[in-house]
Amino acid sequence: MGKLSEGIKTINTTVRTIIMAALVGVIGVGSWQVYSEYTKKERLLADQEEQLTTLKGQIETKDAAIESLGNDLKEKAEQVKELSQQVDRLETAMILLKTDQRLARLEVIDIKRDEEGKAVESNLRFVELSPNGDALSEPKEVTLPGDLVYVDNWIIKFDDEYIQKGDIQRGTSLCLFRRIFSEDQQPAEGFSLDEVGMRPQAYSSGGATSEFEEKLWKEFWEFANDEQKAAEMGIRAAHGEAVAIKVKEGKQYNIELRASGGLSFKPVAKPAGSNKDTL
Repeated sequence: MGKLSEGIKTINTTVRTIIMAALVGVIGVGSWQVYSEYTKKERLLADQEEQLTTLKGQIETKDAAIESLGNDLKEKAEQVKELSQQVDRLETAMILLKTDQRLARLEVIDIKRDEEGKAVESNLRFVELSPNGDALSEPKEVTLPGDLVYVDNWIIKFDDEYIQKGDIQRGTSLCLFRRIFSEDQQPAEGFSLDEVGMRPQAYSSGGATSEFEEKLWKEFWEFANDEQKAAEMGIRAAHGEAVAIKVKEGKQYNIELRASGGLSFKPVAKPAGSNKDTL
């Protein structure tokens, strides 16, 4: 009986040991699975955080690139605007360089000739014009011997850079009419013309002489003789000149000023089907 009790005890002990071992094994396996799952989640979280960090860096890089591109576009827009303004200025300068400003009109009233047809004297009408073509004052009627007529003037020509820039005061040559005479008389024997300094049509609203021009005409011969003084005013040339035309009966002539040059006569064209000259 004693041996039986000891056997049962031994069996119970063995069973408990087996149960405890099994329980420990189950707990160990469960713990390992929990730990493994936890570790897996930790790695997944770490990977996600790494991906998030990478994405954040990419976004910051793209934002910087977008900002840089925006700055570049803004800079390019400014450059385009500046270039556009330069083109506008150059186009204006080219127009001024090629545009003749009408300053006066010379009309041939009649020409008296001798028996051989040689011109004895020419009766003429001279009038200075405003930019819109209206007379600035009463026309002057003069009678000159012969038919080769000169218009004497003072001319001031500015440096090309002012014309290219379309400078408001020096964007074109300036002219001051002095006298009208013919080849059959001395210039001093001619008829004086009004001393009106004409401004270019592109800028003048009424033909009045500005303070700037008054200074130029008042000190004209000083500018003509003093290169440094002329340069300080942007003047490249100041001198007198006389343009001539052999007048014809019934003709009218525009006296025009080129922005970069001097005066010229241009016959007024007749409209088709008209016997009259017209401006």
